[in-house]
Amino acid sequence: MKVAYCYHKNNKHTYAGDTIALGFANAFRDMGYPFRFFNTNKLRGMSTEKLKMCLFNPDMIFTSVENINLLPLDYLKQKKLVLWGQFYTSCDYEEQIHCINTETKLLLNKYRDKHDILIWSQHEEEINEYFFSGYHKELGLKFIQLIHAADKSIYKKPIVDIEYDFIWIGNTSHRKVRYEKWITPLKKVLPNFLEFNEHSMCDPKDIYKGQYYAKSLISPNIHTSAQVKHKILLNERVFTSTLNGAFQICDNPIAKKYFTDDELLIAKTPQELIDLCLYYLKHPNERVGMIGRMSQTIMEHHTYHERIKSILSTYKIIS
Repeated sequence: MKVAYCYHKNNKHTYAGDTIALGFANAFRDMGYPFRFFNTNKLRGMSTEKLKMCLFNPDMIFTSVENINLLPLDYLKQKKLVLWGQFYTSCDYEEQIHCINTETKLLLNKYRDKHDILIWSQHEEEINEYFFSGYHKELGLKFIQLIHAADKSIYKKPIVDIEYDFIWIGNTSHRKVRYEKWITPLKKVLPNFLEFNEHSMCDPKDIYKGQYYAKSLISPNIHTSAQVKHKILLNERVFTSTLNGAFQICDNPIAKKYFTDDELLIAKTPQELIDLCLYYLKHPNERVGMIGRMSQTIMEHHTYHERIKSILSTYKIIS
């Protein structure tokens, strides 16, 4: 089975996009499946990228649902389309939430009998039921929840001798309020920090290779206000940072569904985050056991290998 993965490469507006793409790529290849990336920016019109995809002739195609209009589906027969879903029902929780448009619905209707379409969402079950159920109820498409995961190939053991007090990796513009409330004060208390964001980017491969997570005392993980208030989802860094050796302190209570108190700490307030950072600055060795336990849970339940197995199971394909 050949797999094509179509996305906007090196999109400065999201670290998660490159991280997720790399995670799926490494897992599929490790499982023995031919895998190839295609850049959605090059799929517009009658492009060479479209021709390359047709020549590759993948059996399974990954992309976002809004990109279905870019795929040469009239020239590809009976493909399995694994589509990351936009919200089906309108949602005003935050600006970065985008709802599927009429044109995309029409294309899904057009191709649902010609190709085998599976819609997936990384959101929590309650969100999926209210905002995503239309894919199945109205369009008759298969739907699956795939919460974020980690690439098991990036696993690193925790490091006792650290170089930085904390590390921040991720864009800030869409969570500006919480970033300024949680991270800005932390910078004043712990000035020896490392930061990568949309204004100072770093390739995920370089982050993993450099072991920046493991070399930092703390990896604070702050979600958007809406993600916490409305229990929308856990971001991908919940899984990725720890497996790469980070001692993570998270602000999202949803994490308690997946990790125990002796695996992941949840800070309820910015001051609690500061207090926890100062405590572990004095007791750095206490982090090691928690990192190890959380990493073990991630390796057992939350890798891209596991998410792929769920996809293949939905398609009744034996991995």
